Amino acid sequence: MNLQIDLGEGVAELEDQLELSIRQLQTAVTRTLKKVARWLETQTKRELGVALSVPQRVLAARYYKTFYIKNGQRTVNVWFGLAPISVAALGKPKQTDIGVRVGKHHFVGAFIATMKNGHSGVFKRKNDSGGKRSKRADGQWTELPIEEERFLINDIAQPIIERYHVRAEARFRQILKQEINFAMNVEGQ
Repeated sequence: MNLQIDLGEGVAELEDQLELSIRQLQTAVTRTLKKVARWLETQTKRELGVALSVPQRVLAARYYKTFYIKNGQRTVNVWFGLAPISVAALGKPKQTDIGVRVGKHHFVGAFIATMKNGHSGVFKRKNDSGGKRSKRADGQWTELPIEEERFLINDIAQPIIERYHVRAEARFRQILKQEINFAMNVEGQ
């Protein structure tokens, strides 16, 4: 999901109304955009962590911010990955009688396994019945195929991110007032 804040004609109107140089106003807008992007990341990560019952560190790698100037327009993009999270990334998995528990989440029918290549994770049999049953070299029976368990976040995360995207424009105006005040009273001296 990619969020983009468009300034429109708001900055041009401010240039006419204020006694700031263009460079001071551009600096204030740049600082404001970066602060809004940080605010957006912090607030969404905090609320998503609570809504999904996952640690914020799991969500940190899913954010990516870019700031660029193209044709005189300053733009900040905040990208958030909505792909499912590997269950093993949520915390330390514990095997129970009916499945695997990771943090506050329980996955019925899942099991903890380490693959031949050393990858350890939480897996579940793809077909509950009718899977291919074969005998391994060590004499154990196995049913294949298996797949790694994933924690879906799209349905919960998308409305939260969209709600904060709407709030970001109001936050932009609030911080821009503060930055213009700083530019006029502190930097202007």
